[in-house]
Amino acid sequence: MSRCGAGLLLCASLAGCGPGTAPPTRPANVVLVTVDTLRADHLGFAGYPRDTSPHLDALAREGTTFPWAYSVSATTGASHASLFTSLYPHEHGVVANRQRFPRGLATLMRALRRRGYRTAGFVSSVVVGRKMGLQDEFDHFDDQGTTAELNRPQRPERPAAATLEAAATHLAGLPADTPFFLWAHLIDPHGPYAAPEEPDRFVGDAHASATPVLLPIGAADWVLGRIPAYQVLGGRREADFYVARYDAEIRYADEALGRFFARLRQLGRYDGTLILVTADHGETLAEPGHKRYFAHGTITYDEVVRIPLVVREPRGERRLRAAAAGQPVTSLDVAPTILDLLGHPAEPAFRGRSLLRGARPAGPVFSLGAYGTELLEKTIGTQFSVLDGPWRYVVNTQDGSEELYDHRDDAAESRNVAAEQPARRDALRAALAALRSERGREALSVEMTPEHSQALRALGYVQ
Repeated sequence: MSRCGAGLLLCASLAGCGPGTAPPTRPANVVLVTVDTLRADHLGFAGYPRDTSPHLDALAREGTTFPWAYSVSATTGASHASLFTSLYPHEHGVVANRQRFPRGLATLMRALRRRGYRTAGFVSSVVVGRKMGLQDEFDHFDDQGTTAELNRPQRPERPAAATLEAAATHLAGLPADTPFFLWAHLIDPHGPYAAPEEPDRFVGDAHASATPVLLPIGAADWVLGRIPAYQVLGGRREADFYVARYDAEIRYADEALGRFFARLRQLGRYDGTLILVTADHGETLAEPGHKRYFAHGTITYDEVVRIPLVVREPRGERRLRAAAAGQPVTSLDVAPTILDLLGHPAEPAFRGRSLLRGARPAGPVFSLGAYGTELLEKTIGTQFSVLDGPWRYVVNTQDGSEELYDHRDDAAESRNVAAEQPARRDALRAALAALRSERGREALSVEMTPEHSQALRALGYVQ
């Protein structure tokens, strides 16, 4: 059996889950933390050698981790919209940043508000702030920017410590008998990698390469084979330097989370709170063979779309443990899982399913880069990808080139075998075309050809 399970994860079967379990006597509170640009494989509990995440590691020991969790989008706005609506980007209509969150759709926040929850959002980036319209989903919404992004001062942001301090202060003022849902978005470790505390913590340590790799510096943010302009720090070109600085950003966010969890304990809120920590997407670093260094958004390789997912259930419960072993999950599953853990059914419109519901149906896992404009799809270029068992298929919109990787002997996705595996390549191309041919809030001009249908039928995707 492959690491993602023997079956195929047919997207049409990702409908809402069945009735929820019986709710506890006292409703559990919910804290959902999304850490921007956090790679799944750079955390201690995932086996990473640097000490980047002691507090998340402790949370993981108390709860359940899902090692094969995937975001359905590599873009912050689209990814969060999918997280809250349990829909693919083409279904909710947010396919790239700077697009407004849709009104009138079922969301996790609305489902909880109907059940008496006080909802609050605290964000660290303008990308998911009021310009996106997320404030309409919350009783209380705080997107105050306190600093300017280094190298791009027109982008206000707020360090993790300040965001979580504001969130803790808000919780301290809530009535003890009112259940709450709190979402905290942390911009760290999004680049440029300049942690407010100890940014050079890991630079030159024992995990640095003995033979430094020097990378060229780009003159723009969207460049191939170069360090993006907004990521450049002091003219440095060493790949290891930037990786170490990225890891220091993770450690900074982790320390802030540790202080926040301590505040929850002081407030008497920790034990009765369901806590989830995940990411919107990851980040390319200096992987060999990949085309963009220190980037995300338009890239859907494994290092960008595989995300951490840690779930710590309230009052010592461990109901999710049986669901974590080897099964692929997606960000679409988070909202129905939260509702199910609280004893409530998923919204009928949700496409994901609760992770309490056992083994997943068969079918592919889709991850989409930023798209929807000629700039993104033709000038810059974006990617769409499909993960099916050990196979990842990637198509590049700029030139139509295709990539296929076999994770059984190439977990780093460094050897493109698309030409050697035409049947597998064509079938996954057809699966992606089938998803994109659906009509949601954005009409996508993708045609299902007879060849697509034949390839899908050969692999059992359609009858």
